[in-house]
Amino acid sequence: MARQHRKRSLVSSSRRDNLIPFIPKEEEKVQTECRKILPEHPAEISATCTRVNVLEGHTESVFASLGRRASIADVRHAFAGAGNEARELGLPTAPAEWIKVHDDPFRPQPRLDRDNGDGMTTTVGRIREDDVLPNGVKYVLVSHNTRMGAAAGAVLVAEYLVVKGYTGG
Repeated sequence: MARQHRKRSLVSSSRRDNLIPFIPKEEEKVQTECRKILPEHPAEISATCTRVNVLEGHTESVFASLGRRASIADVRHAFAGAGNEARELGLPTAPAEWIKVHDDPFRPQPRLDRDNGDGMTTTVGRIREDDVLPNGVKYVLVSHNTRMGAAAGAVLVAEYLVVKGYTGG
């Protein structure tokens, strides 16, 4: 028990100016949640999750093997044109755009992009080909973990369920 406490203390005290290379159960959660969210698009998911000292925001480096070859312009267009049923339904919490695409190779960044769409928009950048994976693309994304990933995201889901008639009353 004392050894576990030392490990936790070391991790807690080393967060400033550091990257923690392991978050227990987070990688498994990414794999499981993706399968729950996209059951009609099964994919093999591999993830490495780290903790970096930022106030708010999740940053992900994504490497994907597409079902067919797509140009970078096609991928950008698919992201920029992502449907926004929540906005079309007039849900108050819905962002104007689900995904904002950046051309700047130094974006997205949590400090600069986590509040896009009041924290409800995911920002994508550095879209490029991946020469290792078949039909591969890679990109970086930033989303707001305590708005879209938690409270406001939950409110948006509740608004959707009410409008779609899934709630009683």
